[in-house]
Amino acid sequence: MKIYTKTGDKGTTSLFGGKRVEKDDLRIETYGTVDELNALIGSAISEIKDSELIEVLQNIQLDLFTLGSDLATPEDNNITFTVPRIEESFAKKLEESIDEFTDRLPPLKNFKYI
Repeated sequence: MKIYTKTGDKGTTSLFGGKRVEKDDLRIETYGTVDELNALIGSAISEIKDSELIEVLQNIQLDLFTLGSDLATPEDNNITFTVPRIEESFAKKLEESIDEFTDRLPPLKNFKYI
């Protein structure tokens, strides 16, 4: 099986479901950025020793995979099954984790420019 399709040679690529968009479409840029963030988190996990933080970051990675598939699949797609979509609960869960870890920090007294 070849790993290239030659279908993007005219400056377009297909989303999940077959819809074609320009390769510089904001949607493509966005899920590329989400993939980069996911890779960066994976790299950070490889250096972290705190198992609780690793678990939080791995859950964020799972949510980012959902976000990527959501971004790659237009609402008006031609597929016959349900694609997971990002929900408000994802942001709430992330905010709760941020709050929990922030509460462990000493009080912030000022911003320092280094």
